Amino acid sequence: MKEEIISARKNLEETLRKITGFSIFVPEAKFFSMVCGCVGFASDLRGLLLASVEVSNDNIKNLLEDIANSLSIKPDIIYARKLPGSEEIVGLTARELCSRCKKEFSGDKPRPDIFVIKKVEER
Repeated sequence: MKEEIISARKNLEETLRKITGFSIFVPEAKFFSMVCGCVGFASDLRGLLLASVEVSNDNIKNLLEDIANSLSIKPDIIYARKLPGSEEIVGLTARELCSRCKKEFSGDKPRPDIFVIKKVEER
């Protein structure tokens, strides 16, 4: 698993740089498991703005789906987390949701600091 996370972090950083043309830095990437049952891949970022995510939405969605799938995660939602009060993106997350969180994240804007890249689909 260690090698897969290292590779995912590097791939994310390099691909975001190519997609946006900006010097994006990914200082941290992690696989997570929550007490509720959600699992996912999350990364911390520097140098990415919301406008770049909006323009490159499909490319970023596909990239994070590929990374999640390589870690055996089937992401129900993919989102960018903004620094409150700014347009700076500080994190990207691909998350396989538990049934409780699926209800919470099923709206268009689950939290004010989140920009949804891939919405939760009804199953």
